[in-house]
Amino acid sequence: MKTKNLLDIASGKQKSDLVLKNANLVNVCSGEIYETDVAIARGLIVGLGRYDGRKEIEAKDNYAVPGLIDGHTHIEMSMLSVSEFANAVVPRGTTAVVADPHEIANVLGVEGIRAILEEAKATPLKVFCMAPSCVPSTDPSLGLETPGASIGQEEIEELLHIEDVIGLAEVMNYGGVITKEEEVWKKIELAKKLKYPIDGHAPLLNGKELNAYVLSGVGSDHENVSYEEAQEKLRLGMHLMVREGSVAKNLKNIAPLLKSVDTRNCMLVTDGDRTPRDLKEEGYLDFVLRRAIEEGIDAVKAVQMCTINPSQWFKLDDFLGCISPGKIADIVLLKNLENFEVEKVIVNGKILTDFAPRTEYNYKHNYPEYGESVRIRQVKPDDFEIKLERATKVRIIGLIEGELLTEEIIEEISGMDIARDILKIGVVERHHSSGNTGLGFVKGFGLKTGAVASSIAHDSHNIVVIGTNEKDMTFACNRLREIGGGIVLCSGCEVKSELELPIAGLMTDKGLDYVLKKQKEMEEKISVMGCKLRAPFITMSFIALSVIPKLKITDRGLVDVEKMKIVELKAE
Repeated sequence: MKTKNLLDIASGKQKSDLVLKNANLVNVCSGEIYETDVAIARGLIVGLGRYDGRKEIEAKDNYAVPGLIDGHTHIEMSMLSVSEFANAVVPRGTTAVVADPHEIANVLGVEGIRAILEEAKATPLKVFCMAPSCVPSTDPSLGLETPGASIGQEEIEELLHIEDVIGLAEVMNYGGVITKEEEVWKKIELAKKLKYPIDGHAPLLNGKELNAYVLSGVGSDHENVSYEEAQEKLRLGMHLMVREGSVAKNLKNIAPLLKSVDTRNCMLVTDGDRTPRDLKEEGYLDFVLRRAIEEGIDAVKAVQMCTINPSQWFKLDDFLGCISPGKIADIVLLKNLENFEVEKVIVNGKILTDFAPRTEYNYKHNYPEYGESVRIRQVKPDDFEIKLERATKVRIIGLIEGELLTEEIIEEISGMDIARDILKIGVVERHHSSGNTGLGFVKGFGLKTGAVASSIAHDSHNIVVIGTNEKDMTFACNRLREIGGGIVLCSGCEVKSELELPIAGLMTDKGLDYVLKKQKEMEEKISVMGCKLRAPFITMSFIALSVIPKLKITDRGLVDVEKMKIVELKAE
């Protein structure tokens, strides 16, 4: 629709399709709240002022805010298909997301990304993707892990020319950037040539190395856990993404900074870290916004960090991010601004209830390797045996509640020690049936009996299994192969609870209520088995992520993330 055809409506000579009358407009352009009408025609906002419409909604007691934009997420982490994810988040006010689909890309490559974008077209949610820069997440020449796919320079060039791919996703190999690794720099140069934004991922990086990272062209970062870290990155011109999820909770530490600085380069994001239970009971980006206001951040600034700020960083501000003439009419009417109580959601100028019912989506046809992406040999108890002939000092992965960071703990043990909460952990390669299995110990998970296995293990998504004995660990892994991926909780070689995830071993084709029911069931069962973590399955999924310090584990073994190398289990 050419805007020229809307000029008579904007000038008041013709009636609008829809007018929100007397709304309290949260104007993220000026930072004000004031009463006005909002005129909508052909899916666009055409005017603010006093207008007549063929359909009018009295909004005198409502606040009108732009549809929220999550500037950094991973849809796959919700364990929902794009359709079901949209059903969960759009009614709560999130109308657009910028996704890094590196989860599915690590399993299915470029075709997995295409499938996500194709499915998104059938939903009210606007899904923009960044081209995954690190598939696998580490330099392949280091041999730290085995992914199911690899995205190199040619694939990045292909992706950057696909509709709704809008930039280069988080450059996790920050070490490779600083040491001028050719493959990383080729991807960065491609994005710079097209003038696309480049997202970063640089936990704890500071000083001159951080300067070098910013100099490369990387312009944002969501890996910020302290006031000082966030301040340094903001001062260097980076766009600061503040994450608040189910596991990683960074707002409390960074909120004092957000209350004292110009926040135009700041965003609130989820990083995909929201469990199905939290999605249902607390919300999505609306929850993050409420948390920001709870921490004392001005409500209008909080809205700006979820709307106009991400739209400007990602160069979507020509058509998204604020309520002004010419922008797409994605508007949320609220009963209360501070609590973000949603009255109505308008997408593309239509009230959400006016959208045609979604037809069944043919997942099996549209997603490659549907139900068949877990390819492992039959696992045996011997595969999880760690031979320690005597009490030996070993490296143990230490979990930190509420953080994705882990510790390297050195303790003297002769094997698993359930009384001291030292359990066995394994990562089994699941893409090529290679038989690769990395073994180690983990402290802080709390299991007293049985085992849990999952095909969600960032970012290569091999099978991660934690257990109190080898037989249950074996049973859980073999059961995952049978169901085509997901999460299996067992004890006494008997399934206690399981969730099938046939889409790349990461997502289900069922709805949020089904997944929530399964999550509650699994959380209750695993709690009875001894694990008291708030989000045990998300916590478990990050133990294999070899780009967040300190000690992680992959199918190749224990990884010292700071040194970017495989290290021996024995610390002697």
